[in-house]
Amino acid sequence: MQSSWNSYSATEELRALHGEAELAVILGSGLSALASGTEALMQIPYARIPGFGRTSVEGHPGFVSLAAIEGTPVLLFAGRFHAYEGLGAQEVAAPVSLAASLGCRRLIVTQAAGSLTRLLRTGSWMLATDAVCSPSNFGLELNREPYRADGSPVERSGTGAPLLSERLSAALRTAAKEAGCPLAEGVLCWTSGPTYETSAEGRAAAFMGGDAVTMSTLAELVAARRLSLECASMSWITNFTASVSREKTEHGHVVLMGAEGVRTLRAILSSLIRERRNA
Repeated sequence: MQSSWNSYSATEELRALHGEAELAVILGSGLSALASGTEALMQIPYARIPGFGRTSVEGHPGFVSLAAIEGTPVLLFAGRFHAYEGLGAQEVAAPVSLAASLGCRRLIVTQAAGSLTRLLRTGSWMLATDAVCSPSNFGLELNREPYRADGSPVERSGTGAPLLSERLSAALRTAAKEAGCPLAEGVLCWTSGPTYETSAEGRAAAFMGGDAVTMSTLAELVAARRLSLECASMSWITNFTASVSREKTEHGHVVLMGAEGVRTLRAILSSLIRERRNA
């Protein structure tokens, strides 16, 4: 396995990755074991990627892996950046910009999420049909100009397109069914964090139409649309929000629950790749 863990800059290795993978996946809290457990062809730490910083949140180790799933190269981002780490929208969406720059055309964004309803159980996957933003969190500067991983400007494109790709979402529905993995559907609500929602905030998110809530993803979805990536979002439900359950949610629990979603995520991705290969 090639690696740049001991090199100062990964520029040359990134150049070698261009065009290798059509599909990229951003892995949420606890789900990064997928990038370590699959056959890694190359791993590059975020700290060695120009324009990236270091991840600072438990469950986000911070490296990108070119891995073979069903014999097909897939770009896996093991961990992400968050607005509550003091970052702007462009910095949060850096993995999306890199994926586009490396020639990926499809992106699946995964995240740990809290359920806003008893109907959406913990330890299950939810495919996002839409996304909403908490009214108190409009300060993420989502409307700033998009950029490529090398810092060069990019012409706005796809801004009139849906935030989520129905074609890729439909493919994930089929893949989950073939893999025997239940896949609920619902609206994902974004809040800036880093604290978990109060009972009142959970009720407000549900009132806006949310079925699950997360502290990530929205900036990534917006960037993916602007960079013309076909994008879908899947939430691994790790907990009930305070508006549903009186049990206190801690990040350590979310990370542990996230690790339980790796097996089914691998199965869904494997099925997705087989279906596309046989299409």
